[in-house]
Amino acid sequence: MNSTGFLALPVFTIGCMAAAPGQSVQAAELVYFGRSTVKIRTASGFVLYIDPYAPGDYSEPADLVLVTHGHGDHNRVDLLKLKVGAVLASAPGAVPGKGVRFLAEGDEFKAGPVSVRALPASNKNHRRGETLGFLVAFDGIVMYHASDTSWLPEMEGFSKYGIDYALLPCDGFYNMGPDEASKCAAAVKTRVVIPIHSSKTDLFDAGNARAVRGSEVIVMAPGQKTLLHP
Repeated sequence: MNSTGFLALPVFTIGCMAAAPGQSVQAAELVYFGRSTVKIRTASGFVLYIDPYAPGDYSEPADLVLVTHGHGDHNRVDLLKLKVGAVLASAPGAVPGKGVRFLAEGDEFKAGPVSVRALPASNKNHRRGETLGFLVAFDGIVMYHASDTSWLPEMEGFSKYGIDYALLPCDGFYNMGPDEASKCAAAVKTRVVIPIHSSKTDLFDAGNARAVRGSEVIVMAPGQKTLLHP
């Protein structure tokens, strides 16, 4: 554990990479489905979904599912198949049914090779405590999925986590817009930004996503993938 209380893992750089002909790439992969939905497969094959909702390939059963809040465009866990022993964790009340691990700000746990810490999220449309951001660490990567949120003063302290990827909403209606998302990216000192929840009504808005600024910004349209590699 490091001084922040979050499990310290060796950090390596990430980005998009294609394998050379005949070369096998052992790396984690992120798939963006649209809205706030992402699928992550670690280098060892552990499968994580965050905020299932957007259309995509959900055929691969989940080892871990994280739901940031209970709005219908974030909590469609019915789309998923769960492996035996899979963990389903969410903000309080975000997912109905038994066997859900409800989290509060600051809670953390480990599932297989993945460490998870719940972080604050809120704005005028999302009450604090009813929505959570997630800090997720695996394969030496630290990723921040901000949930539906706008700028919070606490984000100034997130730089201590050594965030490699920050997935930030930028629709400018239910959440912060591109300028405010850029402010958040600078505050958390992420190395890479992936804009999410970029549209008020649709799965993706290229204009909003491309307007987000950061040290490196990867704009992903629904269905696109990126490797996470050293």
